Amino acid sequence: MKRSTLTERSDRSVGVLAARMAVRKALRCFPVIKNRTAYVIGAELPDDRDTYIFEDAFACELGAELPNVRSRNDIPSFCYFIDEDPQPKYKRKRPFEAYSLEREVREHQRLVGMGTPGHEMPSEFREIAETVVEVQTDHRHIAAALFLSRGITVGEKQAKELHEHSLTNLTIAFRGNRPLSSALHMLRAMRDADASEKPLTKRTDQILPLEQLHGYGRAKEWGLELAADLTDWRNGKLEWNDVNKGVLLKGVPGTGKTRFARSLAESCNAHFVECSLAKTQAKGHLGDMLAAISRAFREACKNAPSILFVDECDSIGNRAALSGHHPEYARKVITGMLEFMDGAEPRDGVVVIAACNSLENIDEAFLRPGRLEQVIEIEPPDLTARQKILTNYLQIELPELSMRELGQRTEGWTGADLEKFSRDARRKARRARRALDAQQVLDLLSGQVMEISAGDLERFAVHEAGHVVAAHHLLKVLPESVSIQEFHRKNHSGAALSGGITLLLRRNASAHLRSDYLNEISVALAGHAAEKLILGEASDGSGIASGSDLEFATSHAARLLAGSGLCGDLVFRSDGNRELRQLIKHDANFKEECGKVLDQQLSEVTELLSQRTTVINGLAEALLERKTLSQDEIAPLLGVAVSEAETTEIMRDPNAE
Repeated sequence: MKRSTLTERSDRSVGVLAARMAVRKALRCFPVIKNRTAYVIGAELPDDRDTYIFEDAFACELGAELPNVRSRNDIPSFCYFIDEDPQPKYKRKRPFEAYSLEREVREHQRLVGMGTPGHEMPSEFREIAETVVEVQTDHRHIAAALFLSRGITVGEKQAKELHEHSLTNLTIAFRGNRPLSSALHMLRAMRDADASEKPLTKRTDQILPLEQLHGYGRAKEWGLELAADLTDWRNGKLEWNDVNKGVLLKGVPGTGKTRFARSLAESCNAHFVECSLAKTQAKGHLGDMLAAISRAFREACKNAPSILFVDECDSIGNRAALSGHHPEYARKVITGMLEFMDGAEPRDGVVVIAACNSLENIDEAFLRPGRLEQVIEIEPPDLTARQKILTNYLQIELPELSMRELGQRTEGWTGADLEKFSRDARRKARRARRALDAQQVLDLLSGQVMEISAGDLERFAVHEAGHVVAAHHLLKVLPESVSIQEFHRKNHSGAALSGGITLLLRRNASAHLRSDYLNEISVALAGHAAEKLILGEASDGSGIASGSDLEFATSHAARLLAGSGLCGDLVFRSDGNRELRQLIKHDANFKEECGKVLDQQLSEVTELLSQRTTVINGLAEALLERKTLSQDEIAPLLGVAVSEAETTEIMRDPNAE
């Protein structure tokens, strides 16, 4: 039988040729395999980067000697080692797709198990494999591959330098007839680009400890408790099983989730590792993404105690609502993440802090005990926190009056907004060669915020008063507070302007009646109804934006009709917000039924408010005068005492983001 040459049955790329030389050398210890039509072998690869290239190399080497290689079924199948997946689809798996020993051996006549530093070969596979070979490329393989494929001759020193690059990058750099000098320049550029992405560890020096941060509320309380627990764990006073394993931080961009995690690591005197799922996903290849996540977990475990910050956790999706492009890809990533979090090896000393913008895209499996055990929302800082944050960032002490004005005009700003504003103020003062003072700060702010007109303020006050009155009569609760905004940002492309906020509380109930759903819909529509009733016409303030009154009312009506069993139809159709939106969008009859519920509740709440216009006007006038009313100030305007109202739980849609 004629022995194949390296330049046959190959694309003649530098990477594949070098890999074939390494594979051929590794297989010398098991020469009979090249004539076998059935085998199970293991291959230890040098790294996680060049898996596809080594697959091509094995396919060429193991298929070249067979007399009748006619189809893809004649080349080996490849498996990688990660968690179980019940639905394998392809003969040749993508690197790091889910692995099941029993299934792989049953389904594949020719099987090569690929072990990598990031996904090591398990002992059970080693026991069943007929041989396990170690594949290592050599600088001489690189030199020979360059000569065979491109006719380029390099010396030993240059070959060793080229050997430091991945086979994938070598293949890219030496494509076509690109000259050596251009290829070397491209390799250096790709190496620099890779290096800029590699560091996962973030320095925690010059980071404020959590104790000195402002505006984090319950998240700060949780973090300080964790710091105390980690101290006790270090000193042997606490078992690891009694320490919080992780938390999911929810908040709009700019609320400081990353800053919180870094400061927490500082307070805990812990190693800090950051892993952005969106950035690792941008690489495209599933193997690259899981390898990056694996590196982060390994580094955290190696340097415990550690804070492992997993940013943009909602970017990979929720298995219950996957659709569109590449749902299998997302499932593999979620499965891989869960496997890393659970870990075959214990991860004592590693606390996972995950961050997301939307709970809707978080798979429920992440929220189980031992993983991300709590969900804490980080909201924009309140007035007091904004004043303290500005003092820290501006690095000057401002007069109390100026600081109060700054705090009031930055209502709704996130910590990131305040940091950027302070940086701009300091820069402007430097360029003017002046010391920063209160007047400069206020002048800069006046160019970024706009005072709301008296007419709009009146509308906002009436709108919020409608919510308060309806909540009191329908839900039997008093708001914790109600406020209207005097200023809004110019050219701010974030969430639509919110003229006011009513923090409603409701009775803590484990089950809801049909009347509960309808009453909460009515309260959500009460602002719209009050505007029309008192001012003669309603604005679009109840809608436009995600999280608006209309979105809440619509999703609540849809949930009532589609999944509650309280409307005569016991068929369960959906419960997730995304699925409910799809129902409304594509099912005309369902949309019409939701519309009928909304129209009916708007009519009923309008009738309710029409009998209480004096109370609405009184609340609106008080809001216009004071801008914020506490619960103690609201109660007498409604003619009740605080003790008469139940105030136990913030009213939120239970499935809202």
